[in-house]
Amino acid sequence: MSRKIISSVVIFAFIYTLFFSSLVVLYAQIPEKIPRIAVFEFEDTNVAAEQERYGEAIAGMLMTDLINGKVFQVIERSEVERMMSEMAFQVSGAVDANTAKRIGEILGVDILVFGTVAKFGQVVETDIRLVDTQTGRALLAEHAKSESGIDIRTMVENLARKIEKRYLGRMVEEVVISSNPQGAMVYIDGVNEGNTPLVKNLSQGTHKIRIIKENYTPWEESIVVVQGGNKINAQLSTTPEYQKQQTEQRRAAYQPPPVKEQKKGGSKTALYVLGGALLIGGGVAAVMLLSGDKGEEDGGKTTSTVNITVDIP
Repeated sequence: MSRKIISSVVIFAFIYTLFFSSLVVLYAQIPEKIPRIAVFEFEDTNVAAEQERYGEAIAGMLMTDLINGKVFQVIERSEVERMMSEMAFQVSGAVDANTAKRIGEILGVDILVFGTVAKFGQVVETDIRLVDTQTGRALLAEHAKSESGIDIRTMVENLARKIEKRYLGRMVEEVVISSNPQGAMVYIDGVNEGNTPLVKNLSQGTHKIRIIKENYTPWEESIVVVQGGNKINAQLSTTPEYQKQQTEQRRAAYQPPPVKEQKKGGSKTALYVLGGALLIGGGVAAVMLLSGDKGEEDGGKTTSTVNITVDIP
């Protein structure tokens, strides 16, 4: 009897374990809801960008990078254009809540991506917005700049990664970035975000900050953004070459104060004696006068000697 009970317990435990394991496997195989996202062609805001069709190109690059990131289910642009055309619906970047909801219903997407592109010389700048189709509110807005056409791909890749990080629910914190001296360019995770002083919203976690200014040694550091109180103050130091140049310029510009000339010469000495004799010398003039006062007798006449000192300039 006891053997039968033990056997029944063992069989029940085996069946229970097998059944529970199957449930775990099935549950693990159920895919989580992946947000569906639609990227619209970016708007070229000036003639230079329009001539080279940067808006279309950058939007296409962003779609590719978002597909490779596997965070979103990206709707192909051709599908977006077809469905919007069938519904005779015109879309621009300026959408209100009702328009966003309507587009979301048509395309069956959760997020809309709009952007603008401008080109100034070799510099290409882009601004993007992610809009929630349920609420019509902007989920996030980002700005990026490429100094030349060569690093546009890198700029777009960094934008895609930032979008993914922020959408995945990571907390966003305000980061205040300053430098001494001010006016230095700030790169965050490889993207030019502007000049100091700068206030930027960044997701919690590690970010690579690079601050550069002409004639100063680049400041670079990996910082961890935490909840509250994120401030960066970069003290920039001049390069040795610039220090040498400044020293040489100061030396070239230095003029010693002029030496004040002193007039040479001095007083002259005139010695007057009885009979009108004049002796010229340096220093003090002595005049000897003969008076009629009585003094030492000389042949019935008395002669007195008086010394007068005169300072002649």
